[in-house]
Amino acid sequence: MSRNIKRIIPFVILIALIIVVYLSNVHHKFTLDWLRNEQQTFYAYVQDHPILSSLIFLGIYIASVCLVIPDSTILTLLGGLVFPLPLAIAYSVISETVGATFFFMIFQGIFGERLIKKEKPVLKKVRKKFSKYHVSYLLFLRLSHVIPFWTTNICAAYFRVNYRSFIWTCFVGVLPLSIIMADAGHSLSEVFAKSGPIHISDIFTIPIKIALLAIGLLALSPIVYKKIVERKKRKK
Repeated sequence: MSRNIKRIIPFVILIALIIVVYLSNVHHKFTLDWLRNEQQTFYAYVQDHPILSSLIFLGIYIASVCLVIPDSTILTLLGGLVFPLPLAIAYSVISETVGATFFFMIFQGIFGERLIKKEKPVLKKVRKKFSKYHVSYLLFLRLSHVIPFWTTNICAAYFRVNYRSFIWTCFVGVLPLSIIMADAGHSLSEVFAKSGPIHISDIFTIPIKIALLAIGLLALSPIVYKKIVERKKRKK
């Protein structure tokens, strides 16, 4: 079996699984109403099977990231609801990072040297700029959440970011929102008991989005600083 075919097989399997998941509508299951209805079942299972429940949670979360299921917020809330807060945050960050890394590995395999050599001049220019400041760009995209999580993973794979940078920027980038959502999940049972219908927008509010965007913009400050220094050097 050729090297190119070995690279394509994981990609084909991943795409096939994503199609199956979306055709089966499994991704519509993860809602706040689902959490409200099943919270006692989750509590009981975690109490009876603390280790197994943790492993199952991690497995489902990692799989959901790989299969591009838009449920990370719900799963992080679930983690905060049934696990101690430090563990819930750790489970969320680890799952996001591991799932993203698997996804990144699969897509990096299909973006070979031949594709890079055939790039148009515009893409070559973008690649050069992205490669130069890839850490700042990745942190900005992770922290700000201005584009979907999986899109950042594909961009990182296409621009051939090294594994070390990808992993640590992913870990750091998902941490703030994981802390916010896990903390919200920790008090979610009280919210369910006191209030009527609740929506994600009631938790992931506009002020939180603005705060995350502001934190993300800070990640771009090294680029701005270097640009200012370069301009001053040119004037001299």
